[in-house]
Amino acid sequence: MIRKVLTAVDGSPEADTALLKVIEYLNPQDIELHAIYVISPSKYATIEGAAGYEGISTLHEIRDRIIADEKEMVTERVKNIAHDHGITINLLVRLGDPRSEILKAADEIGADLIAVGSTGKGLGQRILLGSVSTYIVTHARISTIVIR
Repeated sequence: MIRKVLTAVDGSPEADTALLKVIEYLNPQDIELHAIYVISPSKYATIEGAAGYEGISTLHEIRDRIIADEKEMVTERVKNIAHDHGITINLLVRLGDPRSEILKAADEIGADLIAVGSTGKGLGQRILLGSVSTYIVTHARISTIVIR
């Protein structure tokens, strides 16, 4: 029986779809629903030509502002989805590699199921960039679904 579900969110339409499908497929009143947003430092490692962004002068400050803005957007999106469906979603925010942080969080909360969205990357992109969903499916010790 599924009691605890962890859904990865990142502000993308694919992640929103995964969260919404979990709500649609499972009765959110019968499960403990968690969403995880992982801030990947490597995603913002190189920010060029952005000096002067909203009065901020250093690239470090610019990166921090962009990360904060994205975190706020993702947090608000999860809150809105929860509100629209009259449910509680426990949001976890982590810093690190999304692949390992999602698996660690699943272990920590005792999740029975991990749900992730698929970006639909082709083979070339997966080889170059890696695929969070592929990694989760192949390394998770619990059931995992990839939602398109």
